[in-house]
Order: sequence, then C-alpha cells, then structure tokens
Amino acid sequence: MKTYTAKELAELINGVVSGEGERTISGVNSLKMAAETDISFLSTIKYKKQMEESKAAIVLVEEGMKVEPSDTRTLIFCENPDKAFTKICNLFAPEPIVYEPRICPGAYIDPTAKVAEGVYIGPNAVVMPYAEIGKGTVIGGGAYVGHYVRIGENCMINANVSIMHRCIIGNKVIIHSGTTIGADGFGYTPTFRGLVKVPQNGIVQIDNDVEIGANSTIDRARFGRTWIKKGVKIDNLVHVAHNVIVGESSVLIGQCGIAGSAELGRGVIIAAQAGVNGHITLGDGSRVAGASAVQKSLPPGVSVFGTPAETDTEFFERHTLPRKVRRLADKIAKLEEELAKLKSE
Repeated sequence: MKTYTAKELAELINGVVSGEGERTISGVNSLKMAAETDISFLSTIKYKKQMEESKAAIVLVEEGMKVEPSDTRTLIFCENPDKAFTKICNLFAPEPIVYEPRICPGAYIDPTAKVAEGVYIGPNAVVMPYAEIGKGTVIGGGAYVGHYVRIGENCMINANVSIMHRCIIGNKVIIHSGTTIGADGFGYTPTFRGLVKVPQNGIVQIDNDVEIGANSTIDRARFGRTWIKKGVKIDNLVHVAHNVIVGESSVLIGQCGIAGSAELGRGVIIAAQAGVNGHITLGDGSRVAGASAVQKSLPPGVSVFGTPAETDTEFFERHTLPRKVRRLADKIAKLEEELAKLKSE
C-alpha cells in the first residue's frame, strides 16, 4: 500500500503545510466520503462546514482561505487545490492497461484493409474493405471500422464503437464505447407520398487529439464533411448533426445537441442539455449555459442562458421591465389623479 506524508505531498504540489506534517494518507476521496486515511480538497469556502465534518486526514485548501488545522486534520495550502488534487490522484491510479499488438481470435480484417504495425484489434472487431489503421492504434472488441475509413496513429477506439464508411479519424483520438461516427444525417423532403430520404453523401472528419464520450453520435454530412477540429472534447450522450463544424478546443457537455450546419468557433463551451439551432454561428469563446436553447448566432466571447438563450444583460432587462412599467403606471395614475383635482377646482 502506498503511503505519503503531508510534507511529501506539499513538496510535490508546491504547497505549504499547516498542522502535523508527518500525518500520512493512503488514498484519495471526496470530503463526504473520505476516511481517516484519505486526502481530499476544499475547492471553495462555502464547503467549509463539509470539511469540518469530514474524516479526511489531509485537506488541500487554496492560499489565503481562513481555515485552521485540527488535531485530526492537516491542511496544505496551495495555489489551485483542484489541480493539485488531480496530481495527487495520479499517485494512486492503477497501472494503465497495456494492449499488446495483435489480432485477437474472432476479429475479421478484410484482405484489402491496411493495418500498420503495433496495432491491437480486439475480439469480434470488424475491419471492412480498404480501411486503413495507423500504427499503435487500439481497436476494441466488437468495434466496427467501415469501408474506406482512415484511422490515424495511437488512437483508442473502445469496444463497440462504430465508424461508418469513408470517415476520417486523426492521430491520438479517443472514442469511448457505444459511440457511432458517420451515421446518416437526418434529412428528408416532404412529398405527397410521404417523406423522401435526402442522400447523405459526405463524411465525418475528426482531427487530432479529440476525445468523444460514450454513446455519442456524430452524423455524416449531406455533402462535404461534418468536422470536429483539433483538441475538441465531447462528453457522453452528445449529438452532433450533419455538416456541423466544431472549432478547436471546444467542449460539448452531456446530452447537448448541435443541429445541422451550425458552426462553433474556437474554444466554445456548450453545457449539459443545451441545444444549438441549425445554420447559425457561435463565435470564438462563447459559452452556453445548461438546458439553454440558442436560436440565433452569437458574437465571440458572449455567455448566454435560458430559452430562448440570451445574455445576462438581456435577461435582467427583460425581468426588470415589468417592475419599471408598474412604477410608471403608478406615476401616471397619480398624475391623472392630481390633474382631475385641478380640473375640479
């Protein structure tokens, strides 16, 4: 069992010990769940009471916070407790799973596919004709790699991922289980005979260093490409529709949805359960709060929330307007009353 003293941990994260420096821990946990052998962290002073009730032996706190150690708890003051805690968590992380290069029994690889050296292909995975897989990539059990798909180097394609025909995956991409890349976009034309399917002839392109969570869906383009640019991080259960462009280093959080042909700039954040209308543009660095509905384009750097989504200025103007109207109505009523008195005199 690994154990560390408060002094050792403080040295690791460039922190300052307050209290017993030789106190030891052998695990990490939240303030609520921590045992007497765990370390935890206090991210904001509003959880101070939770820290005081915690059994954690050592707690990381932000520099300048007005909290004190106790007989059973040592504090380590540091610049960013959240980041420092992540660093300490890594001390107790299990060894990463190593996939030795091989093709497992039950996997099917078409003779026309190109599989580079150092690739792992798991049980019951399928690699279809003319697909290409770069060196060092892992294809998990039950994954499907479609016709003419190109996957780059050192990717992690987890179990039961489906990458449909002609899609392009860059280097160092992580795709978690159950996700589908390149299903048909949702396109139909109403006719007197019913809905007629519009062909979806484009692809999905995913650039380097993208991570996509479990059970997400990224639809192929009607024409051209649906494009997830470098460094984008996508949570579980996210839907990206056809011909969407997601700019570099953007973040899409669980259950949000991006409608067709929307374009997100660089560093955009879409929070959980938010929806973005089709054919609009979200400027670089814009942020959409959870469960919001964005119906019109946003300029760079703006934050919006609500349905329909609006800025904080628009929100407060709209919610204070009824009070302003009531005050004006009262003033008008008083003026009318005074005017009536003057007329009667």
